[in-house]
Amino acid sequence: MPIKEKDRRKSPQAGEAGFTLIEMIIVMVIASILGIFIFGVLTKCLRAQRDMQVRKERSDDAILSMERMNRELREARWIVMTGTNRIVFEKNITSSADTNRYVAYVRDPATNTLLRQSAATIGGLSWIGPPDFISPTGIAIATEVWYFYSVDVSNSRIALVLKFTNGSDWQTRVFPRNYNL
Repeated sequence: MPIKEKDRRKSPQAGEAGFTLIEMIIVMVIASILGIFIFGVLTKCLRAQRDMQVRKERSDDAILSMERMNRELREARWIVMTGTNRIVFEKNITSSADTNRYVAYVRDPATNTLLRQSAATIGGLSWIGPPDFISPTGIAIATEVWYFYSVDVSNSRIALVLKFTNGSDWQTRVFPRNYNL
């Protein structure tokens, strides 16, 4: 026996049975677009933070290297050699725990590191020879240095220039206290 129309129960939603498939697809597309945008912004922020950290490390490296060279050159007795990629000087032995008499700062072009070497005699330093053809040994005081230049200016000061691969440029002028005494 068929149910009469008046006896049938009506749904409480009265024709509103839920979301349609098209509505769900539209929501998913909008959510995907927003997700891609947010992911892109977060990726750029993280990349910028990493780049700034690398720059800060290079800057700290440069500052420490320049301060160390500045301090030792200020106390130098005699500047033996200056030029591209190296500087050699006789140091004041009483002002350092390192008892070697000669110090060389050399940039190794193969590894782009600035090295500090010390020896009792000039012949004991591994910088002898053209700086572009040797691979010096020593303690690395700076990395990613693509240019190091020291120049003797009128026998009264030393100009040091340190350039890093990230483009930062560090310069200082040192006035040795004991120079030519």
